[in-house]
Amino acid sequence: MSIIEDFIQLISSLERTFEVPKIEQIFFPSMEMNLADQNYNNFGAIKLQDDSIGIIYIGLNYDIKRKAQDYKTETLERINPYYLAKEVESKDLFRKTLAFGAINAICQSFLKQINYSFDFTTDSLGLLSLQEGDLVGMVGLFPPLLKRIEKMNIPLYIIEKKEHFVQKHKKWEVSLDPSLLNKCNKVLCTSTTVLNDSIDEILSHCQNAERISIIGPTAGFLPDPLFKRGIDVIGGTYVSYPSLFMERINQNKKWGNSTKKYCIQAKNYVGLTSLLKNLEKS
Repeated sequence: MSIIEDFIQLISSLERTFEVPKIEQIFFPSMEMNLADQNYNNFGAIKLQDDSIGIIYIGLNYDIKRKAQDYKTETLERINPYYLAKEVESKDLFRKTLAFGAINAICQSFLKQINYSFDFTTDSLGLLSLQEGDLVGMVGLFPPLLKRIEKMNIPLYIIEKKEHFVQKHKKWEVSLDPSLLNKCNKVLCTSTTVLNDSIDEILSHCQNAERISIIGPTAGFLPDPLFKRGIDVIGGTYVSYPSLFMERINQNKKWGNSTKKYCIQAKNYVGLTSLLKNLEKS
């Protein structure tokens, strides 16, 4: 079963039991926000009527950004987000991107409803517990994390899809070749590997990894489809002050204290079936 099929199954299971609040607002950043330096904001958001927020990544390509600009978001206000989430199977990458935002919003609302106990952490490296002797694989270039790992003097392979990122330094290398991950004992992936359908290929090269983490603002979904594939940790972003978050994302400002980072570990996760039983009791 593909990861998209697993997400469809997850959403179907939730829909049978969990009545999700309707969509209140959808925001996409303007491509003119930072016209002076061409540094466009790559994130949008879906806000539900209970203030749960699903973060959307629109930076995969220019076409997605362009469609986001033209999309009449008001047409989706007050609709059931399950309808939007089911478009995760769409061949249109923009529709699929929007669907994953809806999935994130639904899952965040569900976790709020069951009073899920988040493990908030400052470890932005997805609990990889890096140490001397490690060889790290990073799927997707995270410049701040690259600097942290570089300071630890730990060798690193960075796997990218964009050729202009390819470069080689003394302790790290950016490559288009995912087979380099076979050499790594710890792997850190961006959550966009789920969106762009590269996750299964990436994991096929991680057989020697003792620990694999997926992190990013768009990892707000329930982790079952990824834990099923051997991922150890999901690192997401919890919006603790929704109004402040929406204000800041609308102004293209850093989210700051409007959000918190959290990690869900496979070894501590009870699974969707058990969580749904908690919902029935609430």
